[in-house]
Amino acid sequence: MEKVTARAVGWPVTLLVLLAILAVGTTSVILSHEGAPVATFWPAAGITVALFCFSPHRRWPLLWLLVVGLSVVANAAGGREIPAAVLYGVGNATEAVVAGYVLRQATDRPRLEGQDDFLRLLLASVVGGATAAVFIGAAPLLGWSDGAVLATFGSIVASHGAAVLVLVPVALTFGQERRRGRGAELAVQCAALGLTTLLVFGPEQHLPLTFVPLLFPVWAALRFDVRVVSWQLAFLGLAVSLLSSRESGPFGVPSLLDDIGAQAAGSLTQAYMLVTALLSLPLAIAVQQRAALLRRISADERLFRRNFTESLSGMLFLSSDGDRLRVVDLNHAAVAMLGGRRERLMGCALDEVLRHDELLGVSRRLAEGSLDGWRGQADLGAVTERRHGRVNLALSLLSGGRHPVFSAQLLDVTAEYDARRRLESAEKLTSATLDTTACIILLTDLEGRIVRVNAATTDLTGYAADDLVGRPVWDTPLAATSPADLQALLLWPNRSGAPVVREGDAVASSGERMRIVWNSNVVRDELGFATYVVITGVDVTAERASAGLVTHLMQAAISTALIGIGSDGRITVANTGARQLLGFEEQELVGSPFHRILDHAELLERTSATDADQALALLLAEIQVTGEGGAGDWTWVSRTGRRSIVSMSLSAAEDSSAVNVGFLCVGRDVTEQRHSQELLVTALEKEREAVDRLRALDEAKNEFVSTVSHELRTPVTSIVGYTEMLLDGSIVEPRPEQQSMLGTIARNGQRLIVLCNDLLVLSGLDGGNTRWERETHDLAATVHASEESLKPLLTGRRLEVAFEVVPHPVLVTGDPVQLERVLMNLLSNAVKFTADGGSVSCRLGADRTHAVLEVRDTGIGIPVAEQAGLFTKFFRSSITQKLAIQGTGLGLSIVDAIVKAHDGEIAVASDPGRGTTVTVRLPLAAR
Repeated sequence: MEKVTARAVGWPVTLLVLLAILAVGTTSVILSHEGAPVATFWPAAGITVALFCFSPHRRWPLLWLLVVGLSVVANAAGGREIPAAVLYGVGNATEAVVAGYVLRQATDRPRLEGQDDFLRLLLASVVGGATAAVFIGAAPLLGWSDGAVLATFGSIVASHGAAVLVLVPVALTFGQERRRGRGAELAVQCAALGLTTLLVFGPEQHLPLTFVPLLFPVWAALRFDVRVVSWQLAFLGLAVSLLSSRESGPFGVPSLLDDIGAQAAGSLTQAYMLVTALLSLPLAIAVQQRAALLRRISADERLFRRNFTESLSGMLFLSSDGDRLRVVDLNHAAVAMLGGRRERLMGCALDEVLRHDELLGVSRRLAEGSLDGWRGQADLGAVTERRHGRVNLALSLLSGGRHPVFSAQLLDVTAEYDARRRLESAEKLTSATLDTTACIILLTDLEGRIVRVNAATTDLTGYAADDLVGRPVWDTPLAATSPADLQALLLWPNRSGAPVVREGDAVASSGERMRIVWNSNVVRDELGFATYVVITGVDVTAERASAGLVTHLMQAAISTALIGIGSDGRITVANTGARQLLGFEEQELVGSPFHRILDHAELLERTSATDADQALALLLAEIQVTGEGGAGDWTWVSRTGRRSIVSMSLSAAEDSSAVNVGFLCVGRDVTEQRHSQELLVTALEKEREAVDRLRALDEAKNEFVSTVSHELRTPVTSIVGYTEMLLDGSIVEPRPEQQSMLGTIARNGQRLIVLCNDLLVLSGLDGGNTRWERETHDLAATVHASEESLKPLLTGRRLEVAFEVVPHPVLVTGDPVQLERVLMNLLSNAVKFTADGGSVSCRLGADRTHAVLEVRDTGIGIPVAEQAGLFTKFFRSSITQKLAIQGTGLGLSIVDAIVKAHDGEIAVASDPGRGTTVTVRLPLAAR
């Protein structure tokens, strides 16, 4: 078949058609029967309608005028009056416009391919003929032509309608397919049609055989296409009309013309052509549509069979066998996919070919008709020869009835299944790698939005995954990259996969600033397209701080000399102290051998080498073995030749993998110290002798104080005891004037006892003879006990005393008795030195490492100049002496000794006239 595409006719073709209209119209008028008001056949109508069908609408007004003019010329040439010719021309042109409009309602390019097209053509012929008849039939009414109005109207409808119905199909079939082949049959058929037409409608042929030519258009409709039928109808219409107009054939018999008239005979001729067209054209269209449908069905069948046999996916045809589906056909792809032989697979049940838990039930439901289709994934069954395989299965009903047929489509997903399993394993491995990598890892999409973080990110920064995922990476406190870096990474063609490395500050969730080295790179798929961006971060805060400290240390103005030595024995770096000591600039030292600054004679003597290079090599080799060497005083030689005694130590420098990277020399100029030490040796010897004598004297003093305290306490205790017996009247009732004297004796005796006790305590503390209890003790209990013990001292006093203790235990390690002594001494001092109306407070708290005990009063205070001697023995401030406040001056000495024995600290803040605050800090017990 070959398809011809119809196009809008151009002006050259239009002019030729217009000339044809003029020629055909003139001929039709000339050949019409003498005295007939109209031509019995008007082929110009069909040609004009075809012209309008294939001309753009914008030409129609001009074409209408041209057709009117040509029709006027044709009718005038045939002998008609000018008014009638004008009316005929307007009718012919208007008929073409109306018929063309009807034909172009469905499309701008009318065709004759279906019954709808034929009905539209029939309607156009009737409406067009009626339109022309309205104008032309008005001529007899106006007296411009002879004949009856109705007869003229009927003749015009028949002649013009037949012309349109017979001639327009020739133009409409140019865009249809042409059937090739059957050329011989077509030639025979055409010859038979022409011969039969001449015989039936020839001269002197008056037999009523008009039905015979009808057989040949029907033959063409059955065996050929619509185009052939259209051309044969056009030929038949022109031949019959021409022969009949010459009084030949059954419609040109003179007797018939005499009986019904020439105009009626012409109408009968055109009716004959209408019937011929109505018989052959619909039949040809139906046969052509049937042939096209058969071709399409055959093509679909071939396509289906080809798709079935040549499909890359496996396909099975299944039939119902009770509750199971059995294979009735399968293509090559299915055989290759299942791995068996075709003969072995044919007739097998589907549940034998494939394994799936639901397959047997699905087969039953499909066979019963309760299920139209099913999709799933199945493994290869026992009858297949492949040991391992997995397929996607789609079951569907192809045809129903008593013997339903089902199709099964198979898609081998073994590779995908295995790849997915490998991908899942790789994903698990990737996840494990990410979660166990001890650095920050951020995974972002191509827009920089975080899609995943590893566990180390949370551990290092404190941010959970929910805090970061979904946010642009540059909008997070980590600031791992910037939009410009991401654009460079993804878009710059010259990067060649090189990562983007940058260093910046990040803020952890705790607010702490971190120094991070970020490394960004792109993850690409197998086609090379970017898919993700991986950003890794290494915390170098400590390294940068260490590097800054080292730089600061090397540039700081310190007197200690620091010199770095490479593994080859040459100086690599020297600090300011070394340069000042030796008088060299840094560029003069760096690169020179280390033995340049040493006294060569001393170096050779100490290493027993023969030259300086060998001596230095031996010295460094010793350090590599022992890790440190060369320690001691060495003589260094400056740039000017000045010799200095330097206390020097050499040590090996190693990296994190214990690989030696060089040596470090630390030296300090001790020239003056060594001279001073020589001068001090004698003095130290003398001082040592003096210290020994003082130590012996101190021991004698302590022994004397202890002995005296013991000897004094016994008689004083007896005196106090007897005095108390005299006062309470157990021996004899004292006189009133005796009570005051006895009270004075008792008070002074008590003062002597307190003095003796304090001296004994100090003696034990100084001599190391005090026995300490080391136990975990709650200071809160000591405070509560001291609160009770303080009450007798407050009898008769007007003081505001407050105790404040934290609600939780404050545990320290120490002697509870001595700790209580500390608190009571401080509280008794506060009460003693605070006048009535004042206040005394005791507060116990704790910080992270120490218990804090604070005693505050609003008493007389201590002058600032005298506060330095508070903890010396027998110290009494000038205010205390002026006010004659009794005391031994040993209380704070005892407190200081006890606190220091407990590894604690004591501090005093006092303002004369405003009060004193004593703070004791003791280490908390280990938990």
